[in-house]
Amino acid sequence: MTTHRKAASVAASLLAALSCLVMPCLTGCSGPDIEVSREEVVVEGWIAEGRHPIVFVTSTLPISENETQLDDLKEYVAQWARVGITTEDGVTTYLTGTYNKNYFPPYYFTTTAIRGQAGQRYHLTVDWRSHHAEGTTTIPASVPLDDIWCGPCSDSDTLRQVFVRFRDQSERHDHYLLFSRREGEPLNPQLCMFGLVDDATLPKPEVTMSVRRGGLINESESYTPYYAVGNDVEVSLLHVDSITYNYWRGFADSKELGFSLLFNVTTPLDGNITGGHGIWYGCGIGQQHIKVQ
Repeated sequence: MTTHRKAASVAASLLAALSCLVMPCLTGCSGPDIEVSREEVVVEGWIAEGRHPIVFVTSTLPISENETQLDDLKEYVAQWARVGITTEDGVTTYLTGTYNKNYFPPYYFTTTAIRGQAGQRYHLTVDWRSHHAEGTTTIPASVPLDDIWCGPCSDSDTLRQVFVRFRDQSERHDHYLLFSRREGEPLNPQLCMFGLVDDATLPKPEVTMSVRRGGLINESESYTPYYAVGNDVEVSLLHVDSITYNYWRGFADSKELGFSLLFNVTTPLDGNITGGHGIWYGCGIGQQHIKVQ
C-alpha cells in the first residue's frame, strides 16, 4: 500500500472534530484569569457525486471556569440553523433538519432536491443566531473501486485483512481518502489507518491498499485494524480536492497528538468555512461491500 504519510487510528466523527477544538474545556480549567471564550459556529458537511448533501451544524464549547459535562453536548447542536445551498444556476435550496440515530450527533440538514454532480460547484451558507458562515466546493469525478477481497491474518484464525484495488489517473494530480464501516457502526465518515493518499507519491496507476479500521471514539472492544469473520464491511474511496485532503490530514495528526498526555491540541483545523470552523467538501465516491469470510 502506498500513502502520503501515516495517519493515526481515528474515527472521523463529529464528536472527534469537536474534541480537537475544545479538548481544554473538557479537562477542566481554574484560576482567576480565565476569560470565557466567544461562541463560534462549526460546520461539517459534504456532497458526493450522485448523493444528497449532509450538513452538521454545531457550536464550539466555551472555555470557562465551569466544568463541561459530555452529556451537555446536545445543547451545542444548532437545530434551528438556516442552511442553504446555491447551485451554479443561481438557485438556492434550503435544507431540512433531520433526526437519524445512526449519525453523531443524530441531527443534520439535508434535501432530496439536490443530488451531487461531478464538476459542479456548490455554495453553502449557514445562518444561526448572530453567526453567518459559508463555504464553496466542487465535486471531483468518482473513481471506482475495481476489486475487494479478504486475506488471512498471520496471528489470528478469526480475523481477516481486507484489500481494495483502484486505478489512478496519472495525468492529473489527485487526492483520495479511504473510509470503512462495519455494519451497525455510525454512518459518520471513519477514516482508515493509512487512509490518506496523494497520488504524487504513487509509483504506478494501479493501486492496492490494505483497508485498516481507524477505530471509533467510544470503542467498546479491544481495538484491532482488522475485521472479524462474519463482519459486513463497506469500503469507500473518496476523490477529493487538496483542501479536503489537508483538512483530514490535519484531523488525523491532531487526533494522534490528542491522545498524548504531553500535548494539548487547541488549534482549529484548516477548512474552507469563512465565519466559522469546519469543512464543506465535495467528493467523488467509489464503494464496495464484502462479507468477511
